Amino acid sequence: MASLVQIERFYGQKPQALRNVPVYSPSIIAVTTGVKTLLWQGESLTFDRNHWLLASSNRALTFVNEPHQNKFQSVQLSFLSLPSERILKQIANRESSSTSLAAAPILSVNTSLNFAFSQLIAMAEQNLSREVQQCYLDAFYLQLNEFGMLSQLFESDVLTLREQVSHYLSTEPAANHTIDSTCYHFAMSQATFMRHLSKEGSSFRLILAEVRMLYAIGIMQSISAQNGAMLSQLELAIRCGYQSEARFSQRFKAQFGISLKQYMKTIRG
Repeated sequence: MASLVQIERFYGQKPQALRNVPVYSPSIIAVTTGVKTLLWQGESLTFDRNHWLLASSNRALTFVNEPHQNKFQSVQLSFLSLPSERILKQIANRESSSTSLAAAPILSVNTSLNFAFSQLIAMAEQNLSREVQQCYLDAFYLQLNEFGMLSQLFESDVLTLREQVSHYLSTEPAANHTIDSTCYHFAMSQATFMRHLSKEGSSFRLILAEVRMLYAIGIMQSISAQNGAMLSQLELAIRCGYQSEARFSQRFKAQFGISLKQYMKTIRG
């Protein structure tokens, strides 16, 4: 049974400064060791084990992960299902969209929130039906709404085309995706497809490149967590759908403001 949440864990032994990290699904980032400093509207917000970062799907995050005693750890919980209609109505009744957009995406957590968060992580490891998973999610969404923070995650009650395309490409980032095959999947003409993405400030090429760059980070993090041998840049490029190591490396640095070699060194020191 497909999970309605996605769990990703990130580690570091040296400071990790990353810019323009795209968020394709509403996510909560919980730091468990160290500190994450986020650049937010010209200010710096600090996240530690007592403060969550709430990121909606239209965000690009610029931050520094600072280890404590040579160790940084965080968990990113991404939500792949919208709240039920009943809860979405509560968001609209609780606060206006202008208020939600102005609020900083930081939430002080307590024991009950940490408990609910841990339950969602455990849920992802179980073979539960979609209906049962949605019940767990809606309960958590209600908790967030009680804190007035649910609209930080869900600024709209529909998925944008950018979100839909990113989810589709993320299932197989290294596959030979073309704009024609993607348009066919979404039953759109290429002109309509491009026009809708352009209105959202995006494009097929941009989304595919970003999905693959995030996939590269995921591969490096996963290998490091398992104490495996790091891939060469060419091997990593091929796993991410690139035939040119140079092009892949250039795209990674252009996206995140840090080279592949530099990023690898932050993970293992």
